[in-house]
Amino acid sequence: MLPKIDNTDKKILKILQSDSDISNAELADKVGLSPAPCWRRIKRLEEKGIIKRRVAIIDSDSLGLEIVVFTTVKISAQAQHGLEDFERRVSRFDEITECYTVSGGMDYILRVVTTDMRAYERFLRDHLLQIPNIAEVHSRFAVSQVKYTTGLPLDLVETKDS
Repeated sequence: MLPKIDNTDKKILKILQSDSDISNAELADKVGLSPAPCWRRIKRLEEKGIIKRRVAIIDSDSLGLEIVVFTTVKISAQAQHGLEDFERRVSRFDEITECYTVSGGMDYILRVVTTDMRAYERFLRDHLLQIPNIAEVHSRFAVSQVKYTTGLPLDLVETKDS
């Protein structure tokens, strides 16, 4: 069952996902609450797991992490039981910032961030391709980033009061 939120919760979430540093007093003012009820709502949203954590979004280019590669991986047909092992292993690599199971001809898509082509080649050779039962790997290099957001489309979420 989906956790139900109301329109005030949705307003809080919209603001927090664009500015998690906002003070509780300022947030409360923006959503029409006093600080104490606003704080309680945030705590409830955290306890329900709707707010997982608050993080800083770091500019990767400014740190020289300029290469983004979308890597698809197919696991050997006879090794489908080894999917958990693959997932456990890729979770350890800092270069992999996202990993999804996918439908279609491949089993996984990875988002890999690194400094340059040489670093990606090393990552591929020394880490990813060392994982047993990988049948295929395909790499697609991002040429430019057209859109990037961590914000969710909260307008699609139904509320208790809608």
